[in-house]
Amino acid sequence: MDGNNMASTEFQESLRRICGPAFSVPSSVCCSESQLDTLASNFATPELILGTCPGCLNNFRNFFCSFTCSPDQSLFLDAVRTQDLSEGKQGLAVKEVSFTVDPNYGTKFFDSCKNVKFGATNGYAMDVLGPGARNYKEWFRFLGKESPGLGSPFQISFPDVRPAPPDSPQQPFPPPVNSSIPLDAGALSCSAPELYARCSCLDCPEVCITLPPVPAPDDGPTCRVGKMSCFAFFLVIIYAVGLVSFLAGAAITEGWKRWRNENPATARKGRGWSSDFSSRPISDGYRYDRLPMEDPSAPGSEDNRDHSRSPVPAPQRIVPVDAPKQSNAARPPSGSSGFDSSPSPNNRARNSSDVGAVGSYYTQPKAYPINTFISSGFYHLGFWCAKRAYLTITIGLVICGLLNAGWSRFEVERNPVRLWVAKGSDSARAKSTFDEAFGPFYRTQQFIITLDSDSDHWEPVDRPVLTWDRLKWLESVERHIRDLRTESGISLNDVCFSPSTYPDAPMDSDPCVVQSILGFFGGSVETVGEEGWSEKLNDCANMPGDVDCLAPSGAPLIPKLVMGDIPRDTSTGLLKATEARALIVSFILNNSLDPDQIAKAEEWETVLRTYLEELSEYKAKDVGLAIAFSTEISLEEELNKSSNTDVPIVVLSYVVMFLYVSFSLGGTGGAILRAFYDGARSLLPSSGNDARGRNRSGSITRSVVGSLRGFSGKWLRRRLLVESKLSLGLWGIVIVLLSVSTSVAVFSLIGVKVTLIIAEVIPFLVLAIGVDNVFILVHELERQNAKAYAAIARQGMVPTAMDGDEDDDELEGLPSAEERVARSLARMGPSILLGAACETIAFSLGVLVGMPAVRNFAIYAAGAVAINTILQITVFVAVMALDLKRIEANRLDVLPFLKLPSLSPAEMLSGSGDSVLTWIMKNVFAPALLIRQVKYFVLIIFSGLFVLSWIGARHITLGLDQRLPLPRESYLIDYFNAVDTYLDVGPPVYFVVEGVDTTTRQGQQSLCGRFSTCDEFSVANVLEAERKRPESSFIVEPPAVWVDDFFQWLNPAIDTCCRIKKRNPNQFCTPRDSPFTCKPCYEDREPGWNITMEGLPVGAEFSSFIQQWITSPTDADCPLGGRASYSTSVKLTSEGEVALSHFRTYHSSLKTQDDFINAMAASQRISEDLSEQIGAHVFPYSLFYVFFDQYSYILPTTRQVLAFALLSILIVSSVLLGSWRTSAVICITVLMTVVNILGVMGVWGVSLNGISLVNLVISVGIAFEFCCHIARAFMGALGGGLPFGHPSAERDRDERAYIALIDVGPSVFSGITLTKLVGIAILSLTKSQLLQVYYVRMWLTLIISGALHGLVFLPVALSFQGSQGFSIENEDQDWMSREISSRYEAEARPLFADEESDAESIDTPY
Repeated sequence: MDGNNMASTEFQESLRRICGPAFSVPSSVCCSESQLDTLASNFATPELILGTCPGCLNNFRNFFCSFTCSPDQSLFLDAVRTQDLSEGKQGLAVKEVSFTVDPNYGTKFFDSCKNVKFGATNGYAMDVLGPGARNYKEWFRFLGKESPGLGSPFQISFPDVRPAPPDSPQQPFPPPVNSSIPLDAGALSCSAPELYARCSCLDCPEVCITLPPVPAPDDGPTCRVGKMSCFAFFLVIIYAVGLVSFLAGAAITEGWKRWRNENPATARKGRGWSSDFSSRPISDGYRYDRLPMEDPSAPGSEDNRDHSRSPVPAPQRIVPVDAPKQSNAARPPSGSSGFDSSPSPNNRARNSSDVGAVGSYYTQPKAYPINTFISSGFYHLGFWCAKRAYLTITIGLVICGLLNAGWSRFEVERNPVRLWVAKGSDSARAKSTFDEAFGPFYRTQQFIITLDSDSDHWEPVDRPVLTWDRLKWLESVERHIRDLRTESGISLNDVCFSPSTYPDAPMDSDPCVVQSILGFFGGSVETVGEEGWSEKLNDCANMPGDVDCLAPSGAPLIPKLVMGDIPRDTSTGLLKATEARALIVSFILNNSLDPDQIAKAEEWETVLRTYLEELSEYKAKDVGLAIAFSTEISLEEELNKSSNTDVPIVVLSYVVMFLYVSFSLGGTGGAILRAFYDGARSLLPSSGNDARGRNRSGSITRSVVGSLRGFSGKWLRRRLLVESKLSLGLWGIVIVLLSVSTSVAVFSLIGVKVTLIIAEVIPFLVLAIGVDNVFILVHELERQNAKAYAAIARQGMVPTAMDGDEDDDELEGLPSAEERVARSLARMGPSILLGAACETIAFSLGVLVGMPAVRNFAIYAAGAVAINTILQITVFVAVMALDLKRIEANRLDVLPFLKLPSLSPAEMLSGSGDSVLTWIMKNVFAPALLIRQVKYFVLIIFSGLFVLSWIGARHITLGLDQRLPLPRESYLIDYFNAVDTYLDVGPPVYFVVEGVDTTTRQGQQSLCGRFSTCDEFSVANVLEAERKRPESSFIVEPPAVWVDDFFQWLNPAIDTCCRIKKRNPNQFCTPRDSPFTCKPCYEDREPGWNITMEGLPVGAEFSSFIQQWITSPTDADCPLGGRASYSTSVKLTSEGEVALSHFRTYHSSLKTQDDFINAMAASQRISEDLSEQIGAHVFPYSLFYVFFDQYSYILPTTRQVLAFALLSILIVSSVLLGSWRTSAVICITVLMTVVNILGVMGVWGVSLNGISLVNLVISVGIAFEFCCHIARAFMGALGGGLPFGHPSAERDRDERAYIALIDVGPSVFSGITLTKLVGIAILSLTKSQLLQVYYVRMWLTLIISGALHGLVFLPVALSFQGSQGFSIENEDQDWMSREISSRYEAEARPLFADEESDAESIDTPY
């Protein structure tokens, strides 16, 4: 080291230029020119790494210039060890020096550099200049370590020094070891205002902008009362207050009524409620009673006709209080589906003189014209179809057959973009724009290697995975994958992503992007050997941007992407890569919009998948490893495998439902149970007198014989063989399937594609609605038959041959089959129309929803329901007529060419009684439900269930776990579990900018981040600021800012990057050109390259430079070359202008569905802020966004769909029922059902997504199906009942609810509830988690909740708030009588011989 020398002016200028403005140039120095030149040469690499932060770089220069040239070296430097010079030279050289540095100065120096980014690695400069350094001591220790390259040529030791008080002047410190005075050269702050000190936000957090606070997703309101949220607590309080008020009001009301009835001053004798449920309230000396509907051919029909035209509805009568009370058993309610086989004559007696006793106290409800018109239309339609049954069936099948030609254009939509992303949505445009500008996102093949857990399924093992032998095994595996070839000869280099050769394919696989720890070894571990591999791996993990650690493709590796669960050294903070718990290997393939290129990639991926399957099952286990893997084609293949596995169980569930419908439609099951019941009774010991010659043995013998005779009796044979209705049930199922098939064909013809959801859900929906209608029509026809058979039996008529046909016996006086079918459709057609109209309109409104999967479902569902309804009221009605004729001809079901002996009217009537379900509904369920105390209990329970469901609904999560659609044994489940466990970084996210003119300085400043004049809210600065709050931004890596690296590429300090010809400055040099013929692009320019951007290229010069940069190779000579890093990041026009560019960063590790959804929402928020700040369009793009776009609007979509559906139900049902009050009760019931389902979803772990949204739409339709038939039966019971404000209206509503329950309740219960429960029970056997969660759980909840609300809550609610209706039984008899009369007169086929019988034949059909 030279002594102090006077510095010349030229030397001082050199010092000022090399050491920077922070260095105080002394008049005398302690270094020579040669030392200064060496120092300048050594500064080249730090300038490349730290050049973006002037404060840090100038501190670095100042530090080492003081070390080398300060005239006060003797104060802080001591030579500790020396060594002899090399051979041929005499003297000593320094081996080690002691460099004493002031702690405050060292801390400020380190703070100015610790956050500087290094663009080549998209990491930190400290990872290169001081890997793992957490303070200035650790950093200086690395800088002073004797080593070539970035280290020192001799050892520099930094002794500990006691820090001085922050505000005290510099003073010598008494060091514990020597008498040195610590160096304090005055460190610059990176946030200082001077241009030679101030750094950018990317490198100096102190100058970063302060973004408006954004709460993290988990930082929502935390108001809680104990363990309960405030919202839940508020609901519970409201419910409790309402419950107490309700009970208090009910008690007061009941007390008042009891006092009024018991007080002689206010109540007359006998006034009050009868304890018998069948009686009406006693009022003014009269008792309102129920009577059965009269048959036109019954005795006393003249009185009936007169009474039906009186002001009082036919189903009601008024008798004096002192009149003899009739037996309730002899008075089944009007509208019930069952009739006593031997009605009492008293039931048919009516006293028309009693009508006047009421006066104005009760007024008959007016006929509802809409109902009259609809019933008339259905009567005409039913009679026409029944009369021309074969023609109707032929026309229906032909039309459906022609429409099914649309299957030729059948297509299944599998593209997730066109399934879940609304047309024209931001995500759809983002993906389209990104794919067109930069190409589709790469195809990733990835496998994760961990220690084998000796388990049947993958499990994490908390032990290091790496050894030398396993590293060599991994190298052999990767080499084998690189050598894989398909049968057509496609290899990795044909399909891989190779930015260094882009857009051309590489000659071999070495340039292919493969993210693996072998990249740290240049692709081969043999270069370091068994002794050096661990040190090399640790060094590269901590300095991934080191030239010696670059992958063969030229790109630096991010340790988090190639290793999982890497521990850190507790003392140094350095990564201990050799102790990583997992290795992650990714092969990146090119993606393309060209189908041929995609086919090539898929072909190679198939070969890779086969090899990885073999590797994971056998070869990996031989070395104690486990492999979880995924290829780009894996997900689709496994989903298809899952679908194929599910098909048998789904088909089986539908088959079982079809069998149940066919079996139960004709009451076959009930007949068998009844037969066994009768047989069991006959086996019981006789209670007769033994004196009559009966002994116990003979009694049992005769009982058994009697049982066998009963089992083989005519009634049972007829019930099982003739009335089983298997063929009718089969036709009902065929119509359901035909409606689904026709709907698919029609909409396929007009270009609406089918989705897998449609294929799985539509049959369920149509089957539920269609089977319900089938049961209702069939049961109503049985009701019509029962009335007719009862009338014939009472008159003692016998079968007679008609038209000379011995085989077809008809009963004289029996209405024709066509007539009874027409009456059935006339009575139940309006109810079917009500359900179909509301459901079709509700589903049709789903077309307004933007989500294509839901919109397509709504289209198909509306079409299928409409087509199913049309076929049922035409084709199925025709089949019903044919089946009825077959039954009455006593021909066998399924085998109609076989015939049993004819039955007498009494025998026919014996088989037409109540079914078991009807008997239970009439005698047990309905009477018990409508007890006042029970009704109060029902309201309390269901309102409480509604509150609990509302609370539970708030716990519904969004998303669809990607494991659920997969088979349970799928290898992808292990892969997803491994990703969640070991991948410490999330997917890349790209912020795409379009509309910025980068040829202008303003445009450049709106993007850059590493220069002192960049806009405060530039893209780079905002992304860096967002990175500092990952809890709300979900961004954890520094952004790759192409404009910064482009301008750094121009820096003449890096003389191997941008070069031009010395003789022709307009011509760029290539990497092969000699350095003697080239010079740096910005050498000798005025103004020169600087951190203020002054003098950097704009206009046409910018376009010229960027076109050269984007094609410059990225290699060890110039790591800032744009080809590898940015060739697919910048989209240039033909003129060299930047059309679009993106800024890449990484999401934080995303584990849950909420993480993915929140990450996408955060990116969209950031993009919107950036667009506003820079005045250009910025949008985010990541591969998973397209799958999660639906969740950005699924909540408002759900509310919108459900609101549309409920509103349509309210409007349509109000029109068809003629009552907004009853329609409102229906809507409330449907709403409670849906909320109940939502609550179960929240508790049972069913997330809200496209699948569950479709199921919710279905829930509205099926919940309404549970309600509409009961509501219409209520409106028409007892001739419409009393006005709402009538004193006896409450009891009237009770009886109408009772009648509605026993009229259509059994059909609803057996048609929807039992049918679907049978199917769900079979479906629950599936191994598919998706079916278990989103179909079994949701459908089971729907059916149970729908049945409970429709059969329990709705009748109770109607008994409280149902309005006055209209007469279904009597308002239509005039037009029907005229139709029957005119038709029979025209056909000249009088049914009865005398005029009175003819008049009776045209009386009311009900």
